[in-house]
Amino acid sequence: MKEKGSRASLVKELLMGFCLGTANIIPGVSGGTFLLIFKIYERVFAVLDRITRATLLTFSGLIFSLVKEGGSRAAFKALGDFLRENDFLFLFKLIAGAVAAILALSSLMKYLLIHHFSMTYSLFFGLILVSVIIPVKMIRSRRAGLIFWAVLGAGLTLMVACQVNPYDKVKIKSDHYKLQYEQTEAKDPGALPVEKGQPVSTGKYTGKEYAYAVFCGAVSISAMVLPGISGSLVLILMGAYFDVISAISALKDLHLEPLLFLGSFGMGLVFGGLLFAKLINYVLRRHYDSTMAFLTGLMGGSLYALWPFKKVMIMAEQYVKQDGGIAVLNNVSVYTNINILPQSGVQTGLSLLFFCAGCAVMYGFVRLES
Repeated sequence: MKEKGSRASLVKELLMGFCLGTANIIPGVSGGTFLLIFKIYERVFAVLDRITRATLLTFSGLIFSLVKEGGSRAAFKALGDFLRENDFLFLFKLIAGAVAAILALSSLMKYLLIHHFSMTYSLFFGLILVSVIIPVKMIRSRRAGLIFWAVLGAGLTLMVACQVNPYDKVKIKSDHYKLQYEQTEAKDPGALPVEKGQPVSTGKYTGKEYAYAVFCGAVSISAMVLPGISGSLVLILMGAYFDVISAISALKDLHLEPLLFLGSFGMGLVFGGLLFAKLINYVLRRHYDSTMAFLTGLMGGSLYALWPFKKVMIMAEQYVKQDGGIAVLNNVSVYTNINILPQSGVQTGLSLLFFCAGCAVMYGFVRLES
């Protein structure tokens, strides 16, 4: 009976982690919301708060003993007891499930954003529009002063959304890759393919891109664990979402560059998560309602960035990373951050349908949480 219970617990916690990973890869859905739905929000923060210098030293010592003693039963038992006492096994199972979901769904998300932008964003828009209810319901008092924090959060999100123009970011990266492409062509023109669109082996991520990946990881993990705000949405606002899911989907090709890029992003996730766990515990203890009002504003303001109908600009030539090299794409449609009104047509009708679906899905989660 005990063994069956352990297996059921393992499957349950892995599925929880899978749901968390699915939530965090979809802009507009908060991993923190699922922590609340599964009633493990406080437990996860308690585990993260236990990761200190002392516990890391103890863990390292137990691993060293395990290796030194050749994997003896006593060493395994000591390590297992330590992980169970601090609830780290629970955290590991959640992380394993989340990683599995992210690896499984990243290619699908990349495809949807490239080929079905308006419909995909309509779904996200519906999800986050309804999920604003979550931090509002968590506010314990109804003081007028909380409006200031909500307006501040909305203003901050709008400012970031207006500053980060996807077209400008694509143009800058394209120019950078174009320079690498031309330098390679000048060095060895005979080695290059004649037709454009074929990959050219050249160039790696720049130092700035690696550093920015660390920063994005730290900021996004801070959002991922908050109820009501999406880590993927934060990555969209920072202009890094497509880069991250592209790197994840490229892992199957076994190229080193995406692995190093994701390693930098992962470093940001780890350090940001450990620091933010302590910060959020402090802020929620002392300024709970103000924090929730601020989060409500952040989510409300993010609807501007998630508006599904954007002005499209055509880039005659776009230089991109592809198959470990650089390829030239012709007449590429790039979505800007300029919102426009929808026009009548099949695409608008389908977008409305996906919007309603997003609202319905998130409403179901809100009801489940209640």
